[in-house]
Amino acid sequence: MNKSATGNETQILQLQPGRYTPSAWEMYGGNVLWIPVFVLTGFGILFVYSASSLYALQTYKDEFYFVKKQILFLIPSLLGAYAAAKVPFETWFKIIKYLFFVTLFLTFATHIPHVGRRISGAPRWLNLGPMSVQPAEFLKVVSLLFCVYFVTKNHVRHHWFYLAALLLAPIAILSQKDLGTTLVVVAGYLAILFMNGLPKRYLFGTFGFLTCGFITAVVVEPYRIVRVMTFLNPFQDPLGAGFQVIQSFVAIANGGVYGRGIGESQQKLFFLPEAHTDFILAVITEEMGFIGVLAIAILYSVLFYAILRLVLYGKFYQDRLLASGCFTMLGLTTIINMGVVAGALPTKGLPLPFISNGGSTLIADYIIIGLMSQISSRIYK
Repeated sequence: MNKSATGNETQILQLQPGRYTPSAWEMYGGNVLWIPVFVLTGFGILFVYSASSLYALQTYKDEFYFVKKQILFLIPSLLGAYAAAKVPFETWFKIIKYLFFVTLFLTFATHIPHVGRRISGAPRWLNLGPMSVQPAEFLKVVSLLFCVYFVTKNHVRHHWFYLAALLLAPIAILSQKDLGTTLVVVAGYLAILFMNGLPKRYLFGTFGFLTCGFITAVVVEPYRIVRVMTFLNPFQDPLGAGFQVIQSFVAIANGGVYGRGIGESQQKLFFLPEAHTDFILAVITEEMGFIGVLAIAILYSVLFYAILRLVLYGKFYQDRLLASGCFTMLGLTTIINMGVVAGALPTKGLPLPFISNGGSTLIADYIIIGLMSQISSRIYK
């Protein structure tokens, strides 16, 4: 595998083509990954309305408040995906340093009074007039591109500076009390480093160090300890820390095999907190039952399988590295969200990709799919 490059910028490096002949279905454009994305987005719009209509009517006097925002954010999401799919990676690598430091600064800027906005005590949003954005959602995408740039650049000048800067991204996100997003960003880094040939002893050493860091992050924050204890026994405090998880259990139990019917959820009637965001899957389960969850799981499986093929058959070295990072980030986010809703993992504030309400998350996820679409077009064109 040749990793040599000329000049000061990263060069797109081509791998030897594998023994793989795409099927006629894949040759249709290689963008099969867009099919599950659009269907999942449709599910999201439907159930954001279903889960939030009463809350929106009571709070904002408009039952369509959240779903209209979700639909409105589809416009920048599609534009971001189009730009990610059409702008060549050579161009991204030329500007990635500047994008990284800008998004890093904006993420830290959420701590500035009157600039940042706190929700539930977490400083994760920037006020932009009538709306707010989460810069960390964009930082997680930009940091993966920067990580690929870092491990593939040919020169060693400023090597330690870039490494330190790369590590600042999870630190900035962790400072926002967002351990979940920090974990998925670090996991994306590790996937890229693993694909780049990081020796196992360093990989295991890094994993051990991060495990210690994770335990420390839990211990130093009392509310995280409460979440772990609640995970072990949510019924110990059924009206307090365990309330949300227990209400999620009730929603899942009410759904059964076929569900109560779309729009018929009872737990969304102010019983289940965050019903249209982090716990929207509980509402889907109650209204569509096991069949609905199975359909969503199949859609995610098709999407992740399509991205995994890019990891295996990417035409260029950078393509494979980036696809592995994005595969890990999106896949881990989905698994953690589903695990939290099912009570299999401690509560984390991670949304369900393409389904949960949240404009910044939707835009960032669509940008990831746009990048994957560009990689796919180079394989199947």
